[in-house]
Amino acid sequence: IVAALQRAGLSVAVTGDGINDALAIKAADIGIAMGVRGTDVAKEAADAVLADDDYATIAHAVFEGRSFHDNLRKGVKYYLSVKAALILVFLLPAVFGLPLPFSPVQIILLELFMDLAASAGFVAEPAEGDIRTRRPETMTTNILDGPQLKDLFLKSAFLFMPVFAAYGYAQTSGMSVDQQSSLAFLAWMVGHVALAFVSRSDRQPLASVGVFSNKVVNIWALATAVFLVVSFGIPGIALRLDLSALPIRTALITPLLVVAWMSLLEVRKHVSSRAPQMIEVRADA
Repeated sequence: IVAALQRAGLSVAVTGDGINDALAIKAADIGIAMGVRGTDVAKEAADAVLADDDYATIAHAVFEGRSFHDNLRKGVKYYLSVKAALILVFLLPAVFGLPLPFSPVQIILLELFMDLAASAGFVAEPAEGDIRTRRPETMTTNILDGPQLKDLFLKSAFLFMPVFAAYGYAQTSGMSVDQQSSLAFLAWMVGHVALAFVSRSDRQPLASVGVFSNKVVNIWALATAVFLVVSFGIPGIALRLDLSALPIRTALITPLLVVAWMSLLEVRKHVSSRAPQMIEVRADA
């Protein structure tokens, strides 16, 4: 039975507790032995041992695994998106012979905040609402397949554009080199926080997930906001971070424009969620 199901392209899990179950447990994609009444032979052949012999635990483990896989994918995709955007931010000025937008100490700071979001924020992301109803993925699906890579590059472009636009505006408006770098840094810090919130779900809008349901991301975003206020507001710290005071109007409008721009990614999710879903009909169904 296990072999027939596998030939049909299905992933097979087998549970058992006796010696006679060992071959099927071993042949299955996931063999699960009973931990309380299971024999040593069954346990040795299994990939996992069910400690409480409760089949409901298997379902909980499946959904926990889906949530872990989701969060891993989100964290990796977010991290690669901001990395790709950072490459573009440095590549284009180098191509056109412009000064680089960030100083070395600013690069260290933005890398620190990016790493915190990717490593800690997405790990704490709650499971999405459809975790129990969605169709399972095949075992051959990559963590970043074609659609995921397209989304990755789209998000990196969305983060790059407001940062480079702010940098270009600072240059054309006659700001000093330090102010140009400072405005680009402000746009980046706000943009990559907004991108983290948008990236908390690939399918569901933030309103459905809960804008403030991830406490770790909330704390990280608040820490970023406090850091920006302190860094730009205290001259001694600003000097050490190669930051320069910005016109108040520019400093207030830039974050609003960046958030509004990144919100277009949320609009895209709303449109996708309301689009009619195509239903596959098989002749042998």
